[in-house]
Amino acid sequence: MNKARLVNELSTQLSLTKNETEERLVHLIDLMCQELKQQNTIQIPGLGQFETRERASYIAYNPHYKKKMRIPPKVVIQFTPTKAVKDELKGAGL
Repeated sequence: MNKARLVNELSTQLSLTKNETEERLVHLIDLMCQELKQQNTIQIPGLGQFETRERASYIAYNPHYKKKMRIPPKVVIQFTPTKAVKDELKGAGL
């Protein structure tokens, strides 16, 4: 599902215009990004948890130059679904 389809579905279910729905969606995404930048955890009951974690640096091999190179550490976003979501997906054959 892309943003346009999400806005369309939400606007239909919430009886809002597409512009109002898109404004709310953009605001929600901005708020979530701000929280994740501050390395706060976001818990959404019934869906899951978003959190940031630091991935450690590691050594990788570049086959083109035939050299080892150090990949620096970086912060990544991790999503952990709730048990209900996992069970729902398992029941759908995914």
